[in-house]
Amino acid sequence: MEKIKRSYTGWVAFPPGYKGGRGNLANPLEIKESFWSRRKPFLLFLPAFIITVGILVPFGYSVIMSFTDFNLTSGTSNFIGFGNYLKMTKDSEFWNSLKVTLLFTLGAVLLEVGIGFISAYLLNLGLLGQKLWRTLFLLPVMLPPTVAAIMWKLMMAPIQGVFNYLLQLVRLPASEWLGSSSTALISVILIDAYVFIPFVGMIFLAGVQNLPKEPYEAAAVDGVSSWFTFRKLTIPLLKPVILIVLLFRIMDCLKHFDIIYAATKGGPASATMTLSVQSYYHSFRWTNMGYSFAHLVVLWAIVYVLSYLLVEKWKKAVREVHGG
Repeated sequence: MEKIKRSYTGWVAFPPGYKGGRGNLANPLEIKESFWSRRKPFLLFLPAFIITVGILVPFGYSVIMSFTDFNLTSGTSNFIGFGNYLKMTKDSEFWNSLKVTLLFTLGAVLLEVGIGFISAYLLNLGLLGQKLWRTLFLLPVMLPPTVAAIMWKLMMAPIQGVFNYLLQLVRLPASEWLGSSSTALISVILIDAYVFIPFVGMIFLAGVQNLPKEPYEAAAVDGVSSWFTFRKLTIPLLKPVILIVLLFRIMDCLKHFDIIYAATKGGPASATMTLSVQSYYHSFRWTNMGYSFAHLVVLWAIVYVLSYLLVEKWKKAVREVHGG
């Protein structure tokens, strides 16, 4: 017969041969630990799965809608195949926005990488008041890009602007800055550089400070010039860092919206009309969502291809530096 004994939760039946004691009972803590240990890999995977779904679902929706003539005002949506993409090939505004996007990216990246690298070199020299200089250098990063754009827009005002006032002090002609189609793109590039040069400089500074000292000590013993050391040691050793900076800034500049829209809204005369701004107008001003999604898919394709190429170059550079 089964023995009847009292447990923590009441009277329970135990099988024949049960002699009592804790040796015959499973430890509740062990049961709980076993339960969570079996599910731990799935729990660790869950955040990555949620993020991936959160990225892929909107992207997939955008791709699907780019093959329709979805209109935000009427609410109609009909499948038109590659109609939006064929329309873009004949759309002069699309080609202009693509050209502006590439020019903006090229100008901003070159300016930010060049000045950022020089800034990192100067901040690494151990100058007097180094902590103060680093703090001041980081101030633009603390400003939201939209706020920085509005601030520069006020400083670039044709009449009340600070920049034209300074030009007049040295007897130079005033400029329209953001108000002229010939200078608007350059002005927007300057605003972007102001905001992101500290970001680039801090990455370069971290890379410079982590360079190995042995090659430089050997170069000093051999009496090698500073320029030769810079070209043959510093640049090759910093190549992975340079590629990472290029990857971050190219990806960001290609899809830039906030600074450009706050400063010029894509004008004047579409001089700063990038693909992102053009897509915004098609979506919310002209309510042509299908055509807008097609713009975004093209922009994504450009970003993906360039990012893939840079990542492959970065992997190769890491193997060269670390001998992998």
